[in-house]
Amino acid sequence: MRISSKGDYGLRALVDLAQHHDAGTPVQVREIAQRQHVPEEYLGQLMVGLRRAGLVHSVRGASGGYLLARPPGQITVAEVLETLEGSLAIADGLDRPPGPGARRAPGGAIRELLWQATQAALEVLQRTTVADLAAKESAQSHTYYI
Repeated sequence: MRISSKGDYGLRALVDLAQHHDAGTPVQVREIAQRQHVPEEYLGQLMVGLRRAGLVHSVRGASGGYLLARPPGQITVAEVLETLEGSLAIADGLDRPPGPGARRAPGGAIRELLWQATQAALEVLQRTTVADLAAKESAQSHTYYI
């Protein structure tokens, strides 16, 4: 499983929207891009895909921008990454479990191991929500050192 800048930046954008969710006002791509240190034009393209997937709503106008389509606790990291990246399997062909005869085929033990690793990673991504990440980000940004 390799997460590209597409998945990284898109996930950062949704975490940013989650951190501003309680305000209930749309957040502009420019503001997200500045806070998250990502290219504004690229982020704008990603937001279109996230809107089409039903993860965000767009609001037009001078005070427009984006809002999460659902509460941040209902959007999983897996859902965001699959929207932006496609399959999250760590090897090609592991979108479903290996068939019954796959264990006896050459490389069957390796495929079985990679299937198990993919499932373990997906479990973590499916149980982690955008709200979880937003809370961790907020806690880390408020750490003070003496």
